[in-house]
Amino acid sequence: MLRRTTESSRSAAGPLARALLCTAAVLCFTPGAAAKLPAFTPEQVGGTLRLNFNAEPQTLNPLTSRDAYASYIHDYIFEQLIERNPDTLEWEPMLAERWEVSDDGLTITFHLDPKARFSDGSPVTADDVVFTYETMRNPKIDAFRIASYFQMCEACEKVGERTVRFRWKEPYFKSFEVSGAFLNIIPKRVYAFDDPEEFNNLSTRLVGSGPFLFDRWTKGQELVLVRHDAYWRNQAALARVVYRFILNPRAVVQAFLSGDLDYIALSPEWWVKLRKLKDDPRAGYDFRLMKYSAPGNGYSYIGWQNAKPPFDDPRVRTAMTHLVDRRAVIDKLLYGIGTPVTGPFWTGSLQYDAGLKPYAYDPAEALRLLKQAGWEDRDGDGWLDNAKGERFAFEFTGISDSEFQRDVIRLLSEECRRIGIDVSVRYWEWSVFVTHLDNRSYQATMLAWTGTIEGDPFQVWHSSQIEGRGSNHMSFRNAEADRLIEEARATLDPAKRNALYHRFHRVLHEQQPYTFVEERESLRALAPRLEGVTLHRLGLDTKEWWIPKDKRLGGEGSAP
Repeated sequence: MLRRTTESSRSAAGPLARALLCTAAVLCFTPGAAAKLPAFTPEQVGGTLRLNFNAEPQTLNPLTSRDAYASYIHDYIFEQLIERNPDTLEWEPMLAERWEVSDDGLTITFHLDPKARFSDGSPVTADDVVFTYETMRNPKIDAFRIASYFQMCEACEKVGERTVRFRWKEPYFKSFEVSGAFLNIIPKRVYAFDDPEEFNNLSTRLVGSGPFLFDRWTKGQELVLVRHDAYWRNQAALARVVYRFILNPRAVVQAFLSGDLDYIALSPEWWVKLRKLKDDPRAGYDFRLMKYSAPGNGYSYIGWQNAKPPFDDPRVRTAMTHLVDRRAVIDKLLYGIGTPVTGPFWTGSLQYDAGLKPYAYDPAEALRLLKQAGWEDRDGDGWLDNAKGERFAFEFTGISDSEFQRDVIRLLSEECRRIGIDVSVRYWEWSVFVTHLDNRSYQATMLAWTGTIEGDPFQVWHSSQIEGRGSNHMSFRNAEADRLIEEARATLDPAKRNALYHRFHRVLHEQQPYTFVEERESLRALAPRLEGVTLHRLGLDTKEWWIPKDKRLGGEGSAP
């Protein structure tokens, strides 16, 4: 999903980096990326893991939520039919104990594990899977981000009490992954509804089959999860997971250094500062630092509202890209931690066209393109105007607590004013900012999408996702891009499919609906009391961790 371009949201402290709906979402998630928990000893059970969010989720609804924060909470509470091994990347059983796929790939049958139970003690049945699917496909349910991946799915049918069958109308290279890993399975008896708005408005009714239970959400303070002692698989060691809401990056680091937080994501600036602090024996601090790359890291971008002037012209959008000094952004603002990117795919995948080079920082070329598009200083007042005498002016919509975004906007605004573009900036709190995305009521903004091992760009880039609250919030509409996305979806041969994605990548490069900025490594700080921390190919999974008895604080005993 989309992610905020702040230090914590870039890879917020939480379970394995998830990505997809959050490859598209305000917003993030790598479906099915999890590790089966180890069998913990009684001595390892207990303790509270203290984490932080730099904003509160809009909602925790298991199907309609769209931000990364809700995604992290869901990873503790809900499960899917299958999960990806975080090291081998192979698919493994989760709620389904086995499955069959037809030779043509259009029919996928899952057999549920008879031991699987929801947190209320009821068994996970085929009725629950079908209910989850049909709720997601209901056009009156706000599950657009997930539903976009099921467009070619004809039905999900109950075959037996614990057997379901997904039937696909056309070949789709992600049909198995989407069928098995894109739905948080919810109990029909708990979530059944008569009015779709009743379901859409659910925020804290969280009954799943995962290793943790929802305890409470105190707005402005904290969100608390507790261990599910009757979890049907290996139970977690942690008694509680507490997410605090601390918005200021400096305050987050101070809370970590004072021992109030166990695990935080860092901006490059704070990574450099903490590394120096750690290396200074006089400081007396004891903590761990981790830096790693994973498919879910994603990329940051500046998005231009393609449907409205002045950014409805690709020459103008390309000119804006020439005004972004990405090397300076990376070297000065990110302390050299980051790599310029040209497109939406993970740079470690074969989908990414490494032959495309980022547009250079070149104000002179920007002016040339703008003049070609009809913008020039016609009256000598220093501002660019069009033939109607209208000044080139736009408003940048930002997030109030994002220091990195503020710095990038400041640099870009200075470049714009230097060549005669009038820029104003308005900052909003996160929940209000998201409404501007939904309503397309912005001209330019900066955000980040999380990544995935092999992505499907349909959700973010296909023109059908402009309407409603789809993830194509910058209103990019291009017939060739749509055709390539659709053809690639139906192409099962990886080499041929990647060739199509390279062509799609080149369309984006030519059209510049986004100014793609950078991809960077995950930067983490961990308290020394945390045990069981394993770096997987997909990142870190907090559910695997445990806290020794002698390192627990007062009140950190067993889960109630």
